[in-house]
Amino acid sequence: MRWRSIASAVALLMLASSSHPIAGSTAAPAAETPEHLYMLNCWGCHRPHGEGIPGIAPPLRGAVDFLRVPGGRQFLIEVPGVAQSALDDAQVAAVMNWIIESFSADRIAAGFAPYTREEIAKSRATRLMDLKQARLGLVSEMVAMKIRPAEK
Repeated sequence: MRWRSIASAVALLMLASSSHPIAGSTAAPAAETPEHLYMLNCWGCHRPHGEGIPGIAPPLRGAVDFLRVPGGRQFLIEVPGVAQSALDDAQVAAVMNWIIESFSADRIAAGFAPYTREEIAKSRATRLMDLKQARLGLVSEMVAMKIRPAEK
């Protein structure tokens, strides 16, 4: 009997905490936060704190440095994980802004303009042909401008 009470309580808690509306309910599902969208779509490769996986996914910490070189802003939203994401344009913009603010808050330049839904939509029409070469070029520019030290 006690087992049934516990099972019922757990089921009720799971149902109450679900982001999906109850069948027949007119309540809209809870909006996804940028942090939650990051966890569901980016976390696996870029890790929980944006540290990345060497050789697989670059760190997102310091991604704000790309905003300081010509072409860097565009590069960040043309990489395949962003441009080909299943997220809609507004969600991508929100996640990109969350990444910049969460992983590089102390390095955001004055006058930073957050990404917009329209900017993401426009960028998705462009395909980055050589990701590795584009990144190397931008990082070289950052090193030359003394924004970042040379990568090892």
